[in-house]
Order: sequence, then C-alpha cells, then structure tokens
Amino acid sequence: MKKLSTYAMPLFASLYIASFGTQADESINLTDLTQGDPFFYTSDQNIKDDDAQKALLGTGRPNKTHSQIPHLPFYTGYMSTNYTYRFVTVAEQVLTMIGEGKHGLWRVQENGTVREYLKKGASGLPATADLAAKENLAKIESDYSAYLPEESWSGYKYPDEKLGKDGQLNFIDLPISHPKYKGKYAKHEPIELPNFYCTMSENDYPYAKQAMNFAFNQPGANKIGPLGKRAGLDVKENYTNVLRLNQLSDARSWINVGKKGQDNLHVKWEAVDANKTNVEYYLVERPFFNKPYLFVTAVYDNKDNNDLRYVRPDGPYYDSIKNEGLKLKTTVTAQPRFHLENGEIGQPVGLPIYGVHHPNRAAFGGGGACPFKGGDWGRYPKTSGGSGWPTQYEEVTPLCDAVLVDIKFYSNLDGRDWNDANKYMANAGVGKNTVTYKMQPGEYGAFDDPYNTTRGTKNAEARNVPEQVTITYPAVQSAVTYVDPPKLDLANRMVPTKGTTCRPVQQ
Repeated sequence: MKKLSTYAMPLFASLYIASFGTQADESINLTDLTQGDPFFYTSDQNIKDDDAQKALLGTGRPNKTHSQIPHLPFYTGYMSTNYTYRFVTVAEQVLTMIGEGKHGLWRVQENGTVREYLKKGASGLPATADLAAKENLAKIESDYSAYLPEESWSGYKYPDEKLGKDGQLNFIDLPISHPKYKGKYAKHEPIELPNFYCTMSENDYPYAKQAMNFAFNQPGANKIGPLGKRAGLDVKENYTNVLRLNQLSDARSWINVGKKGQDNLHVKWEAVDANKTNVEYYLVERPFFNKPYLFVTAVYDNKDNNDLRYVRPDGPYYDSIKNEGLKLKTTVTAQPRFHLENGEIGQPVGLPIYGVHHPNRAAFGGGGACPFKGGDWGRYPKTSGGSGWPTQYEEVTPLCDAVLVDIKFYSNLDGRDWNDANKYMANAGVGKNTVTYKMQPGEYGAFDDPYNTTRGTKNAEARNVPEQVTITYPAVQSAVTYVDPPKLDLANRMVPTKGTTCRPVQQ
C-alpha cells in the first residue's frame, strides 16, 4: 500500500488527504494511522547542540517533557459493523471509544463451560469418551483448543458437526473445573450473571488493531470487576482480552419499558439508575467462528433483588459448585427489574426484530429476527440459531434490544484514576519529594500602574525571588508510563470479510 510522501504530516491532515485519495493519487494505511510512529507529534522536533533546552532533554528528538515526564504513545483507529463506526483513541494512557448512541444489546449468560474444538489433523476422542476420565486428559490437552487462530474460519464447527467423518468428537464442552485448566478457576465466584452484549467490530478488527493491541497489553487491561467475574468474563479460554470501560458523564444504559396500554411493539426506553442497579462495562475480544471480534458488554445486578442471577441446576459446572454452601438462584427471571433514573422500576421488553438499527437485514440474507434463545449462533438465520456462543444457556433469552447503551466510554490504561491527588504531580519525573526550580532572580510584583502608585498601594505578594527555590511535595508517585506491546505483523494483515454485518451469516 502506498504511503503518504510527507513523513511528519499531522494526523488529521493525513486523514483528510486519505478521504480524497483517489483524486490526489495518495492513500493511507488504514491499519496504522500513525504511519508506524505513535510519537509522530515530535517527529518535527530536533534539539540541537546549541539549544539551551539540551540541559533538560538532551539532543535530538525529545522523548520527555521539561519536568522529565516521559512522552506517551498515541494511537487511533476505528471499527465498524453495518457501516456504523466506532472510533478508539489512546492518548496519555487513556483510551476513549466513541460510537453511536443507544446501541442495542442482547442478553446472554455463560454456563461455566468452555467449548474446545478438535485441532486439524488430530485424532481426537470417540463419541463415547468420558471427558472427566483421567486417561483422556492427555488427549484433551493435545488435540483440543478453545481457539485455533492458525485455522481461521475452519477451526469452528457448527452444532450439527459434533462428530467427524471417523466418528471422533469435533468439539467438547468442559466445565471450568476440568483438570485441563489446572485449578486456576478453583475458587471462582459462581457464574450467575448474564451480560448484555453486541458486536463492535469486523472480524480481526484490522483498523483498530494497533490501538487495541496497545490497550490490551497495558496494566489496566484484563482487570475484571466483581460483576464481570460473576458473569465469567475472566475465563480466559472464552474471553481472550478484556478491557473495563467507564461511561462518560452523559452516557447511559436504557431499558425499553414499553408504553402502558399498548402492545409490545410500542417502545419507550428509560435511563437506568446506576446508583441502584450496579453496572460494569467492558470491551472484550472473543473468538466468534474462530475469528477474533470486539464486543461491548454490560453486566448488571440489583442491590435489592436477585432478578438477574441464575445457575442451571444441572450439568458438570453445577455439580462442581452445588456442595459449596452457596445460595444459588436456579430459576430464570424472564424480565429482570431495573431501577430507573425517573425513580420507577422497569422490566425490559424485548423486541422480535434483530435490532432497532437493522431495518432490512432480509435485503442481504442476514435474517432480521431475534433468535429468542441463547446458545450457539450456528447457522442463523435458520431458526435453530441461538443468540451467541455454545458456552451459554439456551433458556436465558436475548431480550433483543430491550437494553440500549450509549457507546461513549473511556478507560485508564495504566489502571490508575486521575482523581488520585498525587497522580501526575510535577515531581513524578524526578522521583523525589523535593524539586529545585532555577530561575532568573530579582524583585517581582512591584505595582507600577498609576492607579496603584498614586494611592501608595503596595503589592503584598511582591517579593525578591532568588536563583533557586525548592518545592516540597506531599508524596511522590512514579510517572505514568506504558508497556511496549507485541509487534504486529501487518505485512500480511487480515482484511475483514466482504460486507460489515455484525455477526457471520451462512449463505
């Protein structure tokens, strides 16, 4: 791909030129909008040997501020589904994600298992194999995996392809307590909460890959909150990367409560009161049809009732936790209550359609109806398809677009909030409580305006300033830094499949 000829061209000018690429006979690498230089903003700076700033920064291209705070990389990118775009930016170790308002979500709930697929060329296990038997563990460890990136789309097997041509199991479902996972989920909270999700990106998300590769490798990433753990978002075999998000102040979750006296096709969404209905938001990477996608997800739980909680009282996951003395709710609440900002309590009303922003999916063979059940997406739009993944309960129904969310988020990638009184203090760069400031000495602040001098008014704050002043700070914290992410191989970068439908559709 031809690159822009001007190396140091400002980013927004680059984007402008890219939009007129055909006329200007120029194009931009959309997978790397910073042109390989996340510090592009200093690319036109060069401190020479005769520059007095050399004492602070050395010579050449600067990599820190005068106060010795290191510069931080900048990334930007975008993702899309159905020609609806979301923009991610990383600046000063803060990720922002801005998309559309009132994006529809579906409810799904993890069932405490991992689906593992047979690797290409592996012999696998027979259909009658006992997955809990010790003698099968080695074969499970060697022949099956939850994610097979080297196999692309073919690594996924449809629900009706459980057995291979030789009768071997093409996939197996293991509880998170299975010995393959070596006890890492032994003390896991019960997975009892649903998450409400929707697709944010194309497969492989190449136009946001640089930004998200950086974000997912920072200290604040893959830190899952208490609700997220109870929704199973920390099961790494299912969720390969997780970034917790915070909504910006005017963004909300919205519940369709319908209109009184009207049928369920008369809609009305009300804002959720996050002070009474707890919520955690995440941007997650998860394989879908064995390809990585990005999804936004919200996990809710009420402080005063257990409507949103559920564990199926059956199966190996339930068997692994039923004797631990836990209070488990074993019935699904079809329409869980939410506290609303208007002071009322609302129950979500799902819609029969795929989504409120999808008026004609039938036009491109994409279905268009709500699947009305959980489980593997499979061969949707055939009516056997579920709302998500094979690791989810069928009986926890999606309540399609009963919940909407504003795609207006941020995340502190260093894992530290800015409301910390000592974060970003000017002494961080030198790493000491005291900082000595050097300046031109003299008498500063003497009034010389006639209004003051004729009245004999003196400036009480005027003073003689010496050559050096030492300021003592109350504490010292390290400067905000970053982790170098793994290098991406963009030479053979993946391009999304043609079209931008938010989930694969078998044609």
